[in-house]
Amino acid sequence: MTLLTTHNPIRPLPAATARELMEIFIDQDTDALLVGACLALLAQRSPEAHELAAFAEALSAVAVPFPDTGLPVLDVVGTGGDSRGGRATANLSTLAALALPGFGVPILKHGNRAATGVCGAADLLEALGYDLNRSAELLLQDLRRDAFAFLFAPAYHPLLGRLREIRRRLGVPTIFNLLGPLLNPGRPPFMLLGVAREDLLLPMAGALAARGVRRAFVVHGKDAEGFGMDEASIEGPTLVAEVLETQVLPTRVLVPRDLGIPRPAKDALVVEDRAQALRLAQGFHGGDRHPEFRSALSDAVALQVGLGLLLHRALPLEDLRDPLLEARAALQKGFRLPLPPRGQA
Repeated sequence: MTLLTTHNPIRPLPAATARELMEIFIDQDTDALLVGACLALLAQRSPEAHELAAFAEALSAVAVPFPDTGLPVLDVVGTGGDSRGGRATANLSTLAALALPGFGVPILKHGNRAATGVCGAADLLEALGYDLNRSAELLLQDLRRDAFAFLFAPAYHPLLGRLREIRRRLGVPTIFNLLGPLLNPGRPPFMLLGVAREDLLLPMAGALAARGVRRAFVVHGKDAEGFGMDEASIEGPTLVAEVLETQVLPTRVLVPRDLGIPRPAKDALVVEDRAQALRLAQGFHGGDRHPEFRSALSDAVALQVGLGLLLHRALPLEDLRDPLLEARAALQKGFRLPLPPRGQA
């Protein structure tokens, strides 16, 4: 317990100290109130890249491993914590992850249920009929057959289970919202990662570079009212930090009108509850003939898909317009969900 009393988590921590602090967090003997207090303190400042990488290293060391897929897999993920005036945005990352296999991009997504939001990736996939408890063997089969597999975080990070209730009681995003995208046990070489706060853009990019990601886009969008989004935005500008091997390239800005994306109606991407998130997902993959199809949602997902295609095809960010148009046209027609039927081995 000495570490917790001699180091103030509000101040930046040396990498070794950050690793030790995370080990204390996941120790079953550590007092839950003490963990909650430290998480609340950490939430008062932006973490630095080396801290995020050290925290992730400590957690990965005790995670259940996943076999090497041998494929150039991509993860599409957000940190959560959109600040859209207290309202939730539709599951753009998860929907993009479901759409990308149709473009030949293998997806190995890692995620969990919602901790503080309306609907997490696991919540949505389960509602669509996905079995969250598929074995690693079946997941590898899924990946090779459908180019999609979902790694349910609790199955690979069992020591984090006791922290879930602590996080829920805090009621605010914690450092674990940021660490989730860094903990995919399949170690995907490519990643599209959204952060809800602008000040997290470069720390998360630096952490990905330290974690050995081959190439990634870390994005932070603004909605129509200037609130932050953990996805690329069709309502306002999007900041993009590109990770290339061990380097973080200078931040660039995407503007929707420059990409030919029409401005959506107010609240077109807002979801009120899990049931609505499911309806929108069903309308999205059903195409523009489905009664729940929203063109703005399709455009927003197409933007994420376009970025994923750039990563998969080794194209520069400047070439985004053509993959975006390709994605928009394809998604309007609808697509098959790359999910095995419930109970299928």
